[in-house]
Amino acid sequence: MESMAGISFVLVFYLLIQPLPSAQSQTTFFFPKLSGLTSRNLSNLYFHGNAVIKPDLIGIRLTNQSEYVTGSVVYSEPVRMKEEGSKNATLSFSTSFVFAMAPPSQDSTSGDGLAFVIMPNKTQEGGGAGAYLGLFNSTSIGQPYNHIFAVEFDTFQNPEFDDIDDNHVGVDLNSLHSVESKSAGYWAGNQSFQLDLNGRKNIQAWIDYDHLQEQLNVTIALAGSLRPETPLISEKNLSLPSILEEEMYVGFAAATGKLVQEHYILAWSFTTNGNAPALNATILPFLTDIESNSKNPKNRLVVGITTGSVVLLVLVVAIVWFKRNKNTEVIEDWEVEYWPHRISYPDLAIATNGFSENQVLGFGGFGKVYEGVLPSNGLQVAVKSIFRETSEGVRDFIAEISSLGRLQHRNLVQIRGYCRREQKFFIVYDFMPNGSLDKMIFGNPSRVLEWAQRYAILKDVSAGLLYLHEGWEQRVVHRDIKSSNVLLDSELHAKLGDFGLARLYRHDENSQTTRVAGTPGYIAPELVATGKATTSSDVFSFGVLMLEVACGRRPIETHLDASLEILLDWVRELYDNRRLMDAADPKLDGDFVKDEMETVLKLGLFCSNSQPEARPAMRQVVQILEGEASFAESALSVSSEMGDFVFF
Repeated sequence: MESMAGISFVLVFYLLIQPLPSAQSQTTFFFPKLSGLTSRNLSNLYFHGNAVIKPDLIGIRLTNQSEYVTGSVVYSEPVRMKEEGSKNATLSFSTSFVFAMAPPSQDSTSGDGLAFVIMPNKTQEGGGAGAYLGLFNSTSIGQPYNHIFAVEFDTFQNPEFDDIDDNHVGVDLNSLHSVESKSAGYWAGNQSFQLDLNGRKNIQAWIDYDHLQEQLNVTIALAGSLRPETPLISEKNLSLPSILEEEMYVGFAAATGKLVQEHYILAWSFTTNGNAPALNATILPFLTDIESNSKNPKNRLVVGITTGSVVLLVLVVAIVWFKRNKNTEVIEDWEVEYWPHRISYPDLAIATNGFSENQVLGFGGFGKVYEGVLPSNGLQVAVKSIFRETSEGVRDFIAEISSLGRLQHRNLVQIRGYCRREQKFFIVYDFMPNGSLDKMIFGNPSRVLEWAQRYAILKDVSAGLLYLHEGWEQRVVHRDIKSSNVLLDSELHAKLGDFGLARLYRHDENSQTTRVAGTPGYIAPELVATGKATTSSDVFSFGVLMLEVACGRRPIETHLDASLEILLDWVRELYDNRRLMDAADPKLDGDFVKDEMETVLKLGLFCSNSQPEARPAMRQVVQILEGEASFAESALSVSSEMGDFVFF
């Protein structure tokens, strides 16, 4: 079995480094981690000069700390960069990679940097060391026959090439006189931050060229952080047909001069005519400070003993600290079942760019909701924070984890994990690109939902609510059904979310809660009187939601006249006066299916009956919306305070 597992691993890795199946004129390859592997495993890469990979290295090392050496690595097969037979139609390309540079010591000046390169040959014979980065020499630089495109990450200022400083990123075409260069850094909102290329830290770069727009974007950031929205370099009108040939080699080159440093590539992905596969930078190793004299075997022993002692000391200190601060990460009984879903606080901080205000999606009763990308898998998520240090905050946090964490339905927002840090709580959900339903039906939305979309959304929500009431091992009462808790994915499929007020009961058990919870306008009358939430009170809230979607109005509009202020009362009065269709959202401009609109309005009133026993169950609601039952079939046996409802 162990040998089979080993074979499976080799097969999976072999498949990972092969070009992915793709459309015509597209090449894609993906190296998610380049450490601990031999060049035999990486036969798809071609090494030249000082470049090497060893099991004890963190990735591909382009140069060691020797003077005047060059090193390069390229994908071993040429990549088509133009449509076949075309001299002018270049292809778009996209690449992402993680690199690191290590000077001899923490404070030493070093050179000369590395470059991502597209060139016509596997190697640049005659490429000089030092400032030439192994790509050019004194006679070839600037010559059109080079056919070299490069993005340099330069750590030494060379006046002869008009370098702007000793820490910059530049775009090079057949020369090291960059057509555009910027000091290394990144943008966060409207603020720029410097980034030290030579700081022994893992740095991720994204290079994207759009051949239709003739635009090149170069972006960098600390590996593991979010990709900045604003590129460091955005070069427009960059025409490459004269630079790129039909087939080219892509890879990296680096060099040292009198000043030395090590250059590493830790991960790499590339594609033409598409977006490069995303890299998970959090799985990659990091450079560590190593004294130059540690290469001596005797010194290695001393370093090893010293390092072991330090590690032991740190471990002891960590244990003591953990015991003194165990309340910050204590595992409670309710957490045990869900421990695999726990996400570390540092990962959430990276995902949300330090809980930046620029990442805020909205505000809830207990805190903010942030947009983010998990560094472990690149998943786009929404992170709900609960900062209120009250028993209610803890109780609601536990309720949401305990319920939603175990529920699985296509119309429920999927929880991805949680985090508890002292009195701060975080719940991580799938990100819904189209936000909440209320933003698309109230006021003056930028996009007006068509009637077919609204009707489909109501069917989605009803299916999710039926699952909560009947479809799971326990009966779940949501207690906060409203349009702002209905979230829409990229295809406008609706998912019910925000289970902070949810309660679970056995199917034969009555609810015992006496704390009134919910949102004004959606709360059933009996809930105010008794404080006991039931599936019937959920149905009441869903009835109000149906009226919202059909009418394009909030449940309570305080700025309107008293007779119009309460949505439910207004629609009921229109029905009494045989003018029910006047309630239809004017933003639809009459473009709806009349029978469906009438069904939704009547069903909304039916569900919002003030008497709980007069309301239908969610199963009946779903059957009506799906056209599997009529009002007569569902309501004949239901008593109603509104006896003049002809559809009864």
